[in-house]
Amino acid sequence: MTMDFFEFLDLLDRETERIGWSLSRFKKYVFSKYGKKSRYLMTDEQLWELYDYLKSLPTKKKTISLPQIGLRK
Repeated sequence: MTMDFFEFLDLLDRETERIGWSLSRFKKYVFSKYGKKSRYLMTDEQLWELYDYLKSLPTKKKTISLPQIGLRK
């Protein structure tokens, strides 16, 4: 399977959303792990490593807020 750079960035975005990371948290992780301020500055190998890492993380559980029923004492 061949994909272009921007398709790959979309995969990273989807994984980041799946695990519930904010953009700020993602950027902090990339800088702390790779010393890069942007994904655009990362090598192909670093991007694949990042993708594999994100895929290994569990999906953030979504909380569902239930409506108030209106029962009164």
